[in-house]
Amino acid sequence: MVEARTPYGEHTKELLQLNDNTVVQYRLSTLTTVRLYSNEIDLQGRQLKALAGQLRAGKISLTQYGVEEQDINQNLADLLHTLQAHTGQLPLPPLRKKFLGITLIKP
Repeated sequence: MVEARTPYGEHTKELLQLNDNTVVQYRLSTLTTVRLYSNEIDLQGRQLKALAGQLRAGKISLTQYGVEEQDINQNLADLLHTLQAHTGQLPLPPLRKKFLGITLIKP
C-alpha cells in the first residue's frame, strides 16, 4: 500500500488510484517475480561453480564443460534481462518519431 506524506502525495495517490486492489496485487506479484528470478539467478550461479568444480576434479570433459557452461550462461543472460525489465533497470526504447504517418517528435 502507498502512504502519502503530504497533501500533494495524497492527491497523487487518489488521482492514480495507487491503492486500488488490482494495482496493489500487481505490485505484489511483481515483487514475487523479482524474488523468484533472483533465486533462480543464484541457483544458476551455484550450478556454474559446481560445474567448474566437476571440471577441476576431472569428472567431466572440457567439451562437456563448454556445452553446459554455455547453456547456463544463456539461462543467466535471459534471467538477468527479465529481472532488469521487472525492476526498471533496462533503458526504455527510444520514442517513435512517427506513427501512422503522424509526426510525434520533431526532428
